[in-house]
Amino acid sequence: MNSILSFLPLFSAFTWAISGTILKKFKIKNLYLFPAFESCISFIALSSMNFYLNRWNEFFSYETQIYTAFTISYSLSALGMIIYIQAIKRTELGIVFTITTSIQVLIIALLDKYINLLQFNSLFTIGAVGIISGVVAINFPHLKSLKNRQQNKNDLFGIIASLLCGAFWAGNAFIADRTLNSASVIDATMIRTLLTFTYFVPINLFQYNEIKLTTTKKEIKYLIIAALFVTISMLIWNGSLKVNTGSWTTVLSSSAPIFALTLGYIFLKEKLKSNEFTGICICLLGVLLIIFSE
Repeated sequence: MNSILSFLPLFSAFTWAISGTILKKFKIKNLYLFPAFESCISFIALSSMNFYLNRWNEFFSYETQIYTAFTISYSLSALGMIIYIQAIKRTELGIVFTITTSIQVLIIALLDKYINLLQFNSLFTIGAVGIISGVVAINFPHLKSLKNRQQNKNDLFGIIASLLCGAFWAGNAFIADRTLNSASVIDATMIRTLLTFTYFVPINLFQYNEIKLTTTKKEIKYLIIAALFVTISMLIWNGSLKVNTGSWTTVLSSSAPIFALTLGYIFLKEKLKSNEFTGICICLLGVLLIIFSE
């Protein structure tokens, strides 16, 4: 594994965190609108690349099973996002993120071990556990509150949705990882873009009146900027899946809270709580262990 390319998941997590920081800073409320915007921006950017590189013929040249595999993979990704949005509407983001990340890492590791027959050395395993432990530490107050309060249907729905989302995103990473052996990163990202558009535009059309009333021109401007960073993030993510394993990509990408909290501290003037600082340190240690595991 090329030492520089092995860092791709971290770059993907960083650009994704930038997008999240923009959405948070300007208090974007229409959660379903963002994926639709992002798919439109991605389509324009990727189409421009295909025209400039004169490679549309390659996009339409794959065998049917390649398109089928990518359709299944990125449908799981889109459905996971729909479930994720529903989950964070009912349960704290920290709880949803922790459960989703943990399940995603666990499932992709099992799939890689027993289907792709990969062997994980002790440093990689300890590092992965370290990153998950760091995520738990960062979100510990939310997890603790869930234990102490009376359970309700919203909490139960949020937990089940988080489990499903983690499973869907693990399936997405696993299938895309295998399929990218026979396809280009640009084409894979284009198929993901088209499927995201297919799933989210109808949802937004259904909510058109509400979106029209609550969305400002300023919000649209920052939605576009944030969408550009997600486009870059997804190109890097697919690039990592092509050159690294699904487990490696997923585990290192799970360190996104490091960048999100750091950017929030620098640009949003958010204070780091003691558990968040501890979690960042544990995540960083996990990342270093995984890098040294090469």
